Amino acid sequence: MSKVLEEGNLRFDFSTLLSAERFDDKRNNAYGMKAVDFVVEDAERMFFIEAKDYQNPSAPAGRRKTDYEMLITAVNDKGAIFPIEMGAKIKDSLLRKFAEGGTFSKKVVYLLLINLDKLGAFERGMLTEKICGHIPTGLNESRFCAFTSMEFRLVNAEQLNNYGIVCTAIAGGAE
Repeated sequence: MSKVLEEGNLRFDFSTLLSAERFDDKRNNAYGMKAVDFVVEDAERMFFIEAKDYQNPSAPAGRRKTDYEMLITAVNDKGAIFPIEMGAKIKDSLLRKFAEGGTFSKKVVYLLLINLDKLGAFERGMLTEKICGHIPTGLNESRFCAFTSMEFRLVNAEQLNNYGIVCTAIAGGAE
């Protein structure tokens, strides 16, 4: 199975990792569940990765505009839907993985890739804080034996290199 997977206008190379799986497929949608794009593993961690590429030139302009506005609104609005949706994606993905027999003996890391240059450090910090409020980090507590620990990181494409993941724009698209 190939460890190079595409999502929108982005190509992810997971070759240095132990496993890579596309996770947002019809199995989730059939039950009304949300899902992250990929679940990948290295020796110590299980990564749940969601990619939001608001600069994807092959996406319809209306969808890019709506998605961008939803992201920007999330930074400033307490009731914004984006943080709730990102929390639901990891929650449902964790539940599915657990139902498939996952024991989560490795550290769980949720990486949300947002490749948007207009989102500065302050906005990224605010967005991280809001999304964290919707992630089931309470599962780190000792009374839940399925998880040893879980962390969340809002990253850009270059920061994925820190995890052994190479993310590039597909030829002909925006870098």
